[in-house]
Amino acid sequence: MEYRELIRDSEKFARIIIMKKARRTLGIYYATWVIYSLVLALIYTLLSNIGINNSLVNGIIPFIAVIPFIYYTIGLFRGIRIDYLKLVKNKENDKIYKRINYIWVLLISQLIISFAIVTYLNIDLIYLVLSFYVYMLFVAYSLYRFLYSKYRLAEPRYYDMIAIIVLLLTPLNIVTSLFNAIFIVFDIVWLYASISSFLEVSAIE
Repeated sequence: MEYRELIRDSEKFARIIIMKKARRTLGIYYATWVIYSLVLALIYTLLSNIGINNSLVNGIIPFIAVIPFIYYTIGLFRGIRIDYLKLVKNKENDKIYKRINYIWVLLISQLIISFAIVTYLNIDLIYLVLSFYVYMLFVAYSLYRFLYSKYRLAEPRYYDMIAIIVLLLTPLNIVTSLFNAIFIVFDIVWLYASISSFLEVSAIE
């Protein structure tokens, strides 16, 4: 009986550790994409100051700049995924996560291809918007799975849902004049979610 209780207590402690690490991971994730947004703003400001205003250059910059950020965040979530799999010992979940990594590659590729087609063939911009939305929907789904599905690694909070909603609004910057406003809202909301996540880590016992 004592042995079973020891195992139960050990698993409970392990889950608490994973929950803390998962919430910390989310905090870093939110902060990472705020930094990405600020990096883009800095690049565009520098280009404007030196007189470069080329639609092709302006359009391709986000795709080039996003590569190291995506690579970093994939590694970020891989660590918490490995810890979770060690706890639940579920090989099926591992297969699911591997498929998701392949989907990431496909989505980024289709975004770049869509941008090239819209730019060179002068096709309606709506196709790029739809392509961007497909990408954002998958990001939102990944966050939802991390927070709300039966495989969740962290308890969902209201600011997580707000962050997801704002994320789904960001593709509108392509077809509206609210480019700066949308990204300012994104930065504020995701920065708040990041700070709140870090504060929650210290509160988890």
